[in-house]
Amino acid sequence: MRGKEVLRRCRSVLCRFGGAVCRWFTRSFSRTAPALNVLAMAVASLVGGICLADTYWPEMAGYCLAVSVLFAALLALSWLAGLLLQLFLGRRLTWAAALAVLTAVDIELFRRGAGEGYTFRVVVFALIVTAMLWLLAASWWSLLRWRRLSPTTLLSGLVSTAGTVLLAVFLFTDGFEDHYIEKYVALSSREASAAAFEDSLSMGPQKVLTVDYGTEDGLPSDTVSLSAYMSRSSAEWTGAYADHYLDYSLGAVPLVGRVWYPAGGKDCPVLFIAHGNHEIAVDSYLGYDYLGEYLASFGYVVVSVDHNACNLLYNENDGRAVLLLEHIGLLLEYNAQSGNPLYGVLDPENIAIGGHSRGGEMAATAYLFNGYDRYPENGNIEFDYHYNIRSIVAIAPTVNQYKPADHSVAIEDVNYLLLHGTDDRDVTSFMGMAQYENITFSGEGDYLKTALYIAGANHGQFNSLWGAYDQPAPFSTLLNTESMLSKEEQQTIACLFIKTFLDVTLKGDLSCQSLLTDWDSYAAQLPETVYVQCYETSGFTVIADFEEDSDLETASLEGTAVTTDGILLWTEELVDFADDSSFDTHALRLRTSSLDSRYTITMADTDFTGCSLSLDVYDRNEQAVERGQYRLLDFAVELTDGEGRTATARAADFATLYPVMPVRTDKLDYVFQNCTYKTSFATVTFPQKGFEAQEDFDWQRVQAVSLVFDSSLDLMIDNIGLSR
Repeated sequence: MRGKEVLRRCRSVLCRFGGAVCRWFTRSFSRTAPALNVLAMAVASLVGGICLADTYWPEMAGYCLAVSVLFAALLALSWLAGLLLQLFLGRRLTWAAALAVLTAVDIELFRRGAGEGYTFRVVVFALIVTAMLWLLAASWWSLLRWRRLSPTTLLSGLVSTAGTVLLAVFLFTDGFEDHYIEKYVALSSREASAAAFEDSLSMGPQKVLTVDYGTEDGLPSDTVSLSAYMSRSSAEWTGAYADHYLDYSLGAVPLVGRVWYPAGGKDCPVLFIAHGNHEIAVDSYLGYDYLGEYLASFGYVVVSVDHNACNLLYNENDGRAVLLLEHIGLLLEYNAQSGNPLYGVLDPENIAIGGHSRGGEMAATAYLFNGYDRYPENGNIEFDYHYNIRSIVAIAPTVNQYKPADHSVAIEDVNYLLLHGTDDRDVTSFMGMAQYENITFSGEGDYLKTALYIAGANHGQFNSLWGAYDQPAPFSTLLNTESMLSKEEQQTIACLFIKTFLDVTLKGDLSCQSLLTDWDSYAAQLPETVYVQCYETSGFTVIADFEEDSDLETASLEGTAVTTDGILLWTEELVDFADDSSFDTHALRLRTSSLDSRYTITMADTDFTGCSLSLDVYDRNEQAVERGQYRLLDFAVELTDGEGRTATARAADFATLYPVMPVRTDKLDYVFQNCTYKTSFATVTFPQKGFEAQEDFDWQRVQAVSLVFDSSLDLMIDNIGLSR
């Protein structure tokens, strides 16, 4: 009986409490449904209208029209829904529908703004914002419409107003400052030593001229048919919009571009560069003016080509490649036409191609097509290009959007420069490393591939017209841009590395070549941030790249054997650069103890005379960074000759190996103290002269290479070998 009595009293208390809450709610917020309806329609039309306008008409007039049309449509739907609910249920429950709409819009806004799924933090934050906006609408409607000047409504109005102001500040300012880059930069103890770089830090000595082609006032150009490579009908709404907006079909795409060239220049090396996917209302090809003017002042010709015909479409990267190759042909025609302002300006034997975003992927495909006689997807389409393309520049590229005949884009004997930023919210992973790994050297000729991962760099600032926000409005309001590099810093990095790369690979000027393999030497002259650099030359001979089989006791070089001592974990894992395991690479994973741990490769007598040992490595210890234990990665390499004598060198003497980087690119990362850990392989090269060798060490009879660790580490290693 006592239990039943307690239960009865509890129910009574709950009923009285529930009744009191209902009466309080009725007194304070009854008949506020119209305010909630208007709020939900306003938020939904604002979010949806900006989304539509940002794709199809990114100007103020487009935003205003799209938002107004959506608001009117939602108003009509709300009225119709009210009638139907009254008819079938006898009550106009439009407030419930409005609340559901507001909640759904908030969740979608923050889900896409945070670049993730329906996670706990997204849903919680969206529900808090929805409750605050409802309280704002309900309390002020009660105050202004029904004159309920009670303490509850007054306090609710003030609290919700303050919360909305804070939300506006949160969404419409740059965000929060992150200090991990400063902390990491402070870890480096290597001194900058290069001085020959100073001439590249400002504009060059030559006057720069520009000329457009394919435009109303520019040089006359041709059209090219791309209908065999892409279709607007497959892209549904965006394809139909492109068909309406552009005054040409894919069967007659005009060749449009801008050329920067040095006044009086003759036989200048030339870079063709293409933008990626963006709004077709923006002339994105004009956004590489900073690069064109800079390189042209040093004697280069830069041609930026318009690829808007390929934008807002899908599966079009092969068409982008063909379009770039057609531009090369047109410019070479100009170069051969007497009386043309570009007559004799270009050097047909010194061509580089490059691209940004989808254009970065396209550049590798264009190089592939340049060597083909037929289109891989249809042998009836013949190619006849075969230009002398010597180098490729890829800026924040995508990967695998086009696979020729369902094969990876594998290319050989070409110079390759890859640039990418950790704060990229468009191409969020370091995809270009997958293409980097798929570039091989035959050993004939002198080639280089080099990759640079740049802390604080985003996607859009490599193009002057794209800006700091890698997501369209309104989702961009959740991006944290406060800690990013400035546009000037990011573009300076691009200019310096691209110029040096072209100097080395097109001009044969090796004075600053070490920038591409040892950025530390130039640290004092570069924008201050964290750089992770990976590289390989055609003189590299592999000892172990972990691709040959699943046997942990063998390496790539014939006759090698592997042993370990004190290693806690020893395996070979797939490193998935581009979320596509069929396209990526295997590497060695080691987890070491704090004592003397060794990973040893024994081999037949190998001549190390005049050689350097190199390997790629990165630290994957996220737990240490979470605990605030920031330390550079260091370990020793020990060589053993046929008589058991040793030569030793330490990695920290030749490269700065940073911890994994805790990157926060959206504001929710700061609110919930989350981050995304990002890193990439860094190449360490140990020159022969950098080893401390025992007396009479025999460099011609090296029989073992050991990696020696004296602390607890969790790291990935790849591409151990000799560079000559």
